[in-house]
Amino acid sequence: MKIGELLVKASLINTGQLQVVLMEQDIYANYRLGEIIALHGWLAQETIDFFVEEWPQLLQTKEKHPLGFYLQRAALLTEAQIQQILKEQWQASYRFGALVVLNGWLKQETINFFLQHVNPNALKESTRIEKATLSDISRTTIPELARAKQTYTGEKQQIIDPEDLADIDLDDLKWLN
Repeated sequence: MKIGELLVKASLINTGQLQVVLMEQDIYANYRLGEIIALHGWLAQETIDFFVEEWPQLLQTKEKHPLGFYLQRAALLTEAQIQQILKEQWQASYRFGALVVLNGWLKQETINFFLQHVNPNALKESTRIEKATLSDISRTTIPELARAKQTYTGEKQQIIDPEDLADIDLDDLKWLN
């Protein structure tokens, strides 16, 4: 598979971006496709290099690593982000990939791409957990969460905007335990 198609399948670039790069490649014959993508700022050169140089070998090896290993090798997450996810994972009991998406660092499609290729069983399990989690959340209304926090902390009721849940401070979640 060509690098452009691979990056589209991983949802790291879209088909429109790939078409632009392919047209520009005719103009800038001295540049490789990945270099043009990096020049646009759509992906880091390290990410493109990972998919060109390391990805094929990682798929061939029988040794499997945690999802964070691959995302860090691909320069999609930093060590600090991984440590934050691990802390959140311990506190909130969510799957690693779900927390990456909730933090807005990657798309769910990108997480699914990695899981599909490096650990297909985890992808199936992750999908089941996400569906169960979403159904649990849909049964709990935001006012119920606010009442639960008020009861636990004795604080005045706060209105929680669902869009702010991804940015909520981890210390604020202690009342859910």
